[in-house]
Amino acid sequence: MNSLLSNAQLFELDPAQVDEGKRIGFLHQDKAAAIGRLMKVDGQRDPIKVVAQPKNTAQPWRLVTGMHRLIGARLEGIAVWAIEVAGKPEDLADLEASENLHRRPLAPIERAKFTAALVQAAQERIARAHGNLSHQKLGAKLRWERVKAHETRPDAALTEEVSDAYATMAQVYGWEESVGEALGMSRRSIHRDLELFRLLIEPFGDVIEQLARHPVVGENASQLRAIAQVREEADRRRVIEALLADPEIGADDARIAVGIDSGGGRKPSQEEKAVSAVVGNLGRLSAPQQKRYVSEIAKSLKSDEVKRQLRDVLNEQLGDAPVTPPKPAVLVRQSVKPDHLVCLDCGEKMERLMPHIREAHGLSMVKYLARWDLPMDYPFTAPNLTLDEDEA
Repeated sequence: MNSLLSNAQLFELDPAQVDEGKRIGFLHQDKAAAIGRLMKVDGQRDPIKVVAQPKNTAQPWRLVTGMHRLIGARLEGIAVWAIEVAGKPEDLADLEASENLHRRPLAPIERAKFTAALVQAAQERIARAHGNLSHQKLGAKLRWERVKAHETRPDAALTEEVSDAYATMAQVYGWEESVGEALGMSRRSIHRDLELFRLLIEPFGDVIEQLARHPVVGENASQLRAIAQVREEADRRRVIEALLADPEIGADDARIAVGIDSGGGRKPSQEEKAVSAVVGNLGRLSAPQQKRYVSEIAKSLKSDEVKRQLRDVLNEQLGDAPVTPPKPAVLVRQSVKPDHLVCLDCGEKMERLMPHIREAHGLSMVKYLARWDLPMDYPFTAPNLTLDEDEA
């Protein structure tokens, strides 16, 4: 396949000079319109690929890959960037199939911009055909003005916007099926994309590209939603600025750092930054990618106790997985001595057990008793210390 791109050069083309021919994929007019709109605003990132046709044809180029980019450029009246390829028909067909199969999925912010452009392009298309949808744009504008004035909540406005779009488009030409087929998205996905667009991309256009490149947050949809869920626009900006100032923290840490959540406006510790970065980076991997590196993740855990704790958490979350009973560090009958107690989780000796199990293992008294099947009168203070306190 490398021979197809040998000596390839990038050049501009008038989209009218390209014959799209017979395609493997389906053409979705609204998807093409949305891509064209983004190309006009942000520029074209990926060139189309074309092959030269006989000189006596009306269109000197035939499309190999990039149908939606080509049609989008036509709709917007802009030139399209292209690469000429050459090869056997079967190789060209394979190139088209390969590009459709392996196309890079859009990151959350890119996807949100695309979805918003898709909705707008579809509305404009129907407005041109029916001339009766101008009130929708006015309604959307007023809706988000009410959000800024705290007269309605963002989630309510989003529900209204998505419902209005679906109802109107379904009535005209089956909007729900069209969007689902074009994007492989559910109503919930469109709701989330419009949430990011309305609450992050639209109000913070000056910094949104920097946020998209943030190592922890930029490609993590749940992290971005944690920012979008901050109600006040000014507070959202403060969270974004905190993230841009520190590439190691996540959205939750940034919210704490600016005083939105509990934490008294404190800055996250280095330990919290490290955990946030690990969780954020793992969240950016797809399920197959995570599966590929499970053994590496397990090897990074520094003790058998931590591995057992992770196993117990996973067993609890899975529900149907068999739970192996934990093995105590010492026998229960050896855990109570006159001058000290022995923690059954880790074997550490101490006079008072309760502070240790709460801080080191995150267990309450009830959970500790249940974990090790202990009687309700099991001591949490060393016997001799209890006697001294009683005598005092």
